[in-house]
Amino acid sequence: MQDNDFKHEHELKFWAGKVKKEKTLKGRSYYEKFYINDFNFTHDDYAGKRILDIGCGPRGSLEWADMADFRVGLDPLINEYFKLNGGTLFHKMHYVRAYSEDMPFPDETFDFVFSINSLDHVDDLDETVSEMKRVLKVGGICGIIVDTNHKPTPTEPITINLDLKDKFLDVFELIEERVYETAYKTGFRDNLDDPTFYDFENDEERPAILFLKFRKAKKYEEKIDKRATTDADTFNKLFEENKKLKKENGELKKELKAFKNRKVVRIVDKFK
Repeated sequence: MQDNDFKHEHELKFWAGKVKKEKTLKGRSYYEKFYINDFNFTHDDYAGKRILDIGCGPRGSLEWADMADFRVGLDPLINEYFKLNGGTLFHKMHYVRAYSEDMPFPDETFDFVFSINSLDHVDDLDETVSEMKRVLKVGGICGIIVDTNHKPTPTEPITINLDLKDKFLDVFELIEERVYETAYKTGFRDNLDDPTFYDFENDEERPAILFLKFRKAKKYEEKIDKRATTDADTFNKLFEENKKLKKENGELKKELKAFKNRKVVRIVDKFK
């Protein structure tokens, strides 16, 4: 798949702005609320399980899941995130640089597959949905929270409708569906912390936040012959690129220690 340079440029510009404002990209408590509060799970539910976050970004979205057997963040910009600030290098999770449309995982690898505020960022929605069905174990949980009914933007080129669930029902069974108004312009999280349920009697065209929670009811057979037949016993080999990047950027750790305030401009200069 060819890189979408225009979209990637805007994605990195967004995160660079976050780095400048926040000084770091750690987000343990921020993301934990999605997986525990919003999806109504306990930490015990994730104990010994394998978790995938699609379109994870650089903030350490699964750092909170110390009880999990394996926690993986998938994003095509992982290399760039490692260089953006440095904190991403030391998160307690695995990162895999890959597209959601062609995930480098064996069939039925994960117990939980999540897409939180990322499904409208993908290049091909149907291909991504197909892969989500494939990599989730039978009986596993898929969770989605996504902006819908918005106009395409450079970073969110996919316009998702409120009937998104229909794309999953051939393999998944719906556990829960919620739709919220975007009452707050201050952020995605604020709309979930103080939700206003969507008024379906109001026919005005407007964005909404869609929450979906599925369970995989049966094995997904479609297009399996096109996927890599990776041996599940050699799962760790999938992260060799991640290990290589950490080694290559080892000097970055010294830079972070040298500058207590983690001045991003001085770190980024090292990669020019």
